[in-house]
Amino acid sequence: MLDKMSGLHMKVSTGILARLGEELTPDPDQGIMELVRNAYDADATECRIEILGEQGKTSVIISDNGVGMDVSGIDLGWLVLGKSKKAEHRLTPKGRVAVGDKGLGRLAALRMGKEALLVTRPANQPGTQYEIMLDWPKFDAADFLEDVDLDIQSSKTTKGPGTEIFVTEIGNSLSRKDIERLARHILLMADPFDDSLGFRPTLIAPAFTDLEKKVQNAYFDDAEYHLVASLNDKFLASASVLDWKGNIVWHTDNLGGEYKAPPTSFDLWVFLLRAKTFSTRNATVSEAREWLKVVGGVHLYHRQLRVRPYGDAGHDWLEMNLSRAKSPEERPSTNTSIGRIVVKDLDSVLMQKTDRMGFVENEAFHELKRFAKDSLDWMARMRLKDAETRRETDKQNANKEVTKGKDRITEFIDKEVASDKQEVLKQAFEQFEKALERQTKTLREDLQLYRSLATAGTTSAVFAHEATKPATQIEKLSSLIRRRGTKEFGEPFVRILSPPLELISKSAQSLRSFASLPLFLLKREKRRAEIVDIHKILSDILTLFGTFLSDSKVVIETDFVDETAKIRGSVALAEAIFANIITNAINAFKVNGARVRGRKILITTSKSGPRLVVRFLDNGLGIRDIDIAEIWLPGRTTFSDGTGFGLTIVRDAAQDLGGKVHAIACGELGGAEFIVEFPLGE
Repeated sequence: MLDKMSGLHMKVSTGILARLGEELTPDPDQGIMELVRNAYDADATECRIEILGEQGKTSVIISDNGVGMDVSGIDLGWLVLGKSKKAEHRLTPKGRVAVGDKGLGRLAALRMGKEALLVTRPANQPGTQYEIMLDWPKFDAADFLEDVDLDIQSSKTTKGPGTEIFVTEIGNSLSRKDIERLARHILLMADPFDDSLGFRPTLIAPAFTDLEKKVQNAYFDDAEYHLVASLNDKFLASASVLDWKGNIVWHTDNLGGEYKAPPTSFDLWVFLLRAKTFSTRNATVSEAREWLKVVGGVHLYHRQLRVRPYGDAGHDWLEMNLSRAKSPEERPSTNTSIGRIVVKDLDSVLMQKTDRMGFVENEAFHELKRFAKDSLDWMARMRLKDAETRRETDKQNANKEVTKGKDRITEFIDKEVASDKQEVLKQAFEQFEKALERQTKTLREDLQLYRSLATAGTTSAVFAHEATKPATQIEKLSSLIRRRGTKEFGEPFVRILSPPLELISKSAQSLRSFASLPLFLLKREKRRAEIVDIHKILSDILTLFGTFLSDSKVVIETDFVDETAKIRGSVALAEAIFANIITNAINAFKVNGARVRGRKILITTSKSGPRLVVRFLDNGLGIRDIDIAEIWLPGRTTFSDGTGFGLTIVRDAAQDLGGKVHAIACGELGGAEFIVEFPLGE
């Protein structure tokens, strides 16, 4: 017979605090935002975030004027992990639905530093202040959480109700990038489209002031289109699109059947970032573009507060950029639009993840996302249909104008030209028509070629977009393994496993870099004709190709003319030239017999009269096994995995820009040399 032992309880190791702290706050700013959300739950109207100290000794103070906490609130709420009164979602006295959950986010934030001090003054006990200190080294030294005693200190105060939280000696100091990201999150946390919330947190930092000005300079009235879609409590959706004057252009009462998601509203402002479009607006193109850099994308607001990462830079959760890459026409991107999706969700159908980064992807979330994407697709179809109608009208008008023009010329010859000259003139005109037909035929053939290339490009963009997801996951997991392994196993882990983990991380970064290339090159706004800066385009391309060049062990050297190097054209055409020539040079180092060390590409710019000359030289083996005149022909290549279209695109793009290109089989560095000439712009 077994002896019975009663009074036993499960114990929680203090190590769980460190693990939760590490896993729930991948970025310091995320932890700080959790404490700001607590201020919102406390009915605060003001919340102030201060960052103090120097490298390695950074401290953060979060103060608010909310209702504060009494001893019971601290003991049964603030100190409880895994459960929260806020999970009941009762409305606060100000009518807010609490957004906190389980207390794990708060723990992760408090664990960022060496100590965390809570100072709070409850509204139900005027003149009383409570303090409690969480000394994390004490927890680390103990075996179990219950082994560490916590004391609540009481004192008198003349201050009003509210709470201050001091997190000292944060392990990972906040960089400028962290602070800029934090500033953006704070500014967008409370819906910037709606001032009725009555909650505006502020960050005491220069980055916040600069960004605040950009966010407040809203340019909604300058948008070309405004999509307004709504999902009601019967799961039915309607949508409208308004023009910049506020007139309804298109409307539907049946967007796409039923959507099993809570009532939702979706607003999206779409901008056409062109000088011509903004000639009738209040703002300039550059002002709108800078504003969209800060606030662009579609932000998701749940119970009036923004939920990350939806709308964060680089987080295209509605796949707007991918859809634009598939079908560039009439599609907005995260760089040309700003939107908000507002979900009240009093029944808690949507559930946030434990780390507070997004929602659990249950049926309700997928249906919400489907509603938003269907709204975007519907607007794109309406815009595309309208564009097709305009194109067809223009085509018909053009054909009519051509016929009228020919008739006028024939009539002029018959009436105004002497009879003995008419035949000669008519023959010349017929020759002109035949030449025009040949040119048209050539253009049609070119169009078919570039449509094939466009299909290849958009297809690769789709695969590239999908590749970024596992690459990001690999990076996060390798970083987590490195941190946990170093802490648990110390020096042996660092010595043996850090190098392969570093290689895994770099490989994931390379994969993400490769995936960004098609989407970068396919941006529609780059096809706009304007004055462009060749030096800037070259610099951007070299940055984009950084990982490719590094992996291929190729060093880039540049020698740019001191003066400005501007031409009239489009960024897309210039990028097509430079990207293909650089790709050609990288491939030249991969052939048998090419050098393995000391690989170099030299890019120079100079001016020759009214022309800009850009030279690309490499120290590969040069152009071999093909006639120099044949390298420009479509489909001709000496690379086993080449397409033969790259240099054809270079030639055609240079001609489209009013320039020319020629090649030298073995240039000054021993390898191929390409010289591109452009007419200088104003």
